[in-house]
Amino acid sequence: MSENLHTLAAVYVLDSLTDVERRRFETHLGECDTCADEVEGMRETATRLATAASEDPPESLRERVLVQAARTRQVPPRVRRPGHGRARRLGWMLSAACLVLAVVLGVATLRTQRTKEGVDALNRDIAAVMAAPDARTVTGAVRPGGSGTVVASRSLGKAVIVMSGLPPLSSAKTYELWFMGPRAPRAAGTMRPPAHGNPKPVLAAGLGDATQIGITVEPAAGSPRPTSPPIFTAALT
Repeated sequence: MSENLHTLAAVYVLDSLTDVERRRFETHLGECDTCADEVEGMRETATRLATAASEDPPESLRERVLVQAARTRQVPPRVRRPGHGRARRLGWMLSAACLVLAVVLGVATLRTQRTKEGVDALNRDIAAVMAAPDARTVTGAVRPGGSGTVVASRSLGKAVIVMSGLPPLSSAKTYELWFMGPRAPRAAGTMRPPAHGNPKPVLAAGLGDATQIGITVEPAAGSPRPTSPPIFTAALT
């Protein structure tokens, strides 16, 4: 079991362990300098990834929910009868609970569009790239504004790309990622900044012999090859 614990550093940083696994790893962490160093090194990158991917609900959410609640009929009128007071109170309690649930679900929907299974799968993929022995982290600036972080593993052939502060685009444009190197640029995915916050991380597979990852502005459907100069590049060598 102690040998397997060495492989859990990245998953521990991403808080994807069960309670039992977390307790065992934390006990192991106090005895293993190698894992302690890995955890310390990964936390900075994990924090950057989480910050770039997070989205706060808009300030108008509360007002919209309250407006809808005022327009929605909560409990139909009933003629009061002896012995029905408890049932009426229960009806109001259920209505209030439904309203609270609607607010919670609305906030949760705005915070993430992925299901729990999707988040777990993304965490595992990101953790695998971060934990790879040859993982390399590169950061750089975006022209005309923003910044980007790339975590790449050549042995896995994958890279995680996180962008922050990208300028918004019209509906006719999108940001497209490219693997660049000795061969012609290869498309690695697209991203669009949401109305609020930053675009979600992109996990790009097929790194191959690419020596750089770049981003260009392309038509909304994407392009088979770059049609504009890169606004961001990250050297992987």
